[in-house]
Order: sequence, then C-alpha cells, then structure tokens
Amino acid sequence: MKKRNTILSVVLIILAATVLTACGSVAPTEDANVKFTEIASTVQAQLTQNALLTPSATPTLEATATPTLEPATATPSGPTATPVTPTATVALSGGDNSKFIADVSVPDGTQFKPGTGFTKTWRIQNIGTTTWSTQYKLVYVDGVTGGNNTLSVNLPKEVKPGETIEISVNFIAPANLGSYTSWWRMLNANGAVFGDPFSVVFAVGSSSATVAVTATPATTSAVTATPTTEATVAPTTEPTPTP
Repeated sequence: MKKRNTILSVVLIILAATVLTACGSVAPTEDANVKFTEIASTVQAQLTQNALLTPSATPTLEATATPTLEPATATPSGPTATPVTPTATVALSGGDNSKFIADVSVPDGTQFKPGTGFTKTWRIQNIGTTTWSTQYKLVYVDGVTGGNNTLSVNLPKEVKPGETIEISVNFIAPANLGSYTSWWRMLNANGAVFGDPFSVVFAVGSSSATVAVTATPATTSAVTATPTTEATVAPTTEPTPTP
C-alpha cells in the first residue's frame, strides 16, 4: 500500500511538471488530453504490474479441535456385592477356666450307620474364679459339626467355681464311611474361648458297633528287690581234753 502511494505521488509530480511546461512554452505542443491519457495508461499499467508482482495475503486456517468420542463404559445392572470386612474384637477370658472330666455318652470309637443320629455328652468342671452364666456356651472349633450344622450350645444353668456340668451336642453320622472327630471348647459372655478342648471320636460303617480304642498303658510301679544279708556262722572250736 505504501509503494502504491509513492508511485501515485511520482506520477502527479510528473503530470504537474508537464502542465507547467506546456503553459510556459509559446511553441505549439501536443494535445494535453492526449498526454493525460498516455500518462494515465502508463500509471495503470504500472499499478497492474505491481499488483501482479505483490503476493496476496493468504488467510491462515486455524485448526478446529474435533472432540474424540470415547465408547461408553458398560455398567453392570443389579446390586453389587460388597465384601464385608470382619472386625476383630479382643475379648478377655478373665478368670474363666474349664477342665474335661469324663465322656458321659458315646465313648470314643463308637461306630454308627450312615445318617444315624446320636447325642454326645461331656462332663466339665469350672476350675476358674468366675461363675458361668447361661450366656456361656460350648462352641464348635474343628472337625465335623453338630447335627443340622449346630455350632454352639448354651449352658442350661449357672455353674459356680468348683462345680461340674454335663453339656450335650446332637450329631448325625455322615453318609460316607470313615472315622470322624469333632472338637469343642467353652466360650464366655465376652466372646473368648477358654479351658480344655473336648472331642467326640466316632466311626461310620455298615453296622453299629463300638470300636475298641487303644488304651493308654497304665504306669506300672517297678518293685526293687532288696538283697537279704545272710549271717555268717563262725565255726566253734571245742577244747581238746588233756590226758
């Protein structure tokens, strides 16, 4: 644009000088209109040439951001199961303690037919310093569970220190043949197990019988023989008569 204005200024200066020269000369000159036409043609040709030589501004295209569509994540229908984290509870047994006294029923090794129901009874003594309330119970620890998946049995009455109680659990012999064991322990009102574990050992066979259980050999007291000291008899010397 600045270059075009410069050319126009030069052309106007030339045109003005030409007019002044024509007016000051007495000699006849060529027609001014013709001169103006020639000058205008020259200027127009020069402008056209400059326009062709001057590169035109090319508009810059700005990139348009195209949003990328991500596939929707499938959300499963229905409720989602949330795992329950067990909370550990510290329960103290305090002065609770128990001792196994005897098997009242179903001696260890008793055999039952598959599906036979039976009741195991233990005699237990309170050897602790606290009284067992009816909130105390016998609970399953390991092995086969009680009948109908019984896992605990509450005490039928209070048991004071030094007293004994008989507690029973119902069982059903499994369908498969073999030997089975079930372990149980006492549980106090605070949720703490204590004392001796109690068990029932039985077999499932084609017939009901009592299987002999290997007895623990009794301790035999050894008798130590004490050697007897025999008295030594010294010979007696008889006097010889003098003739």
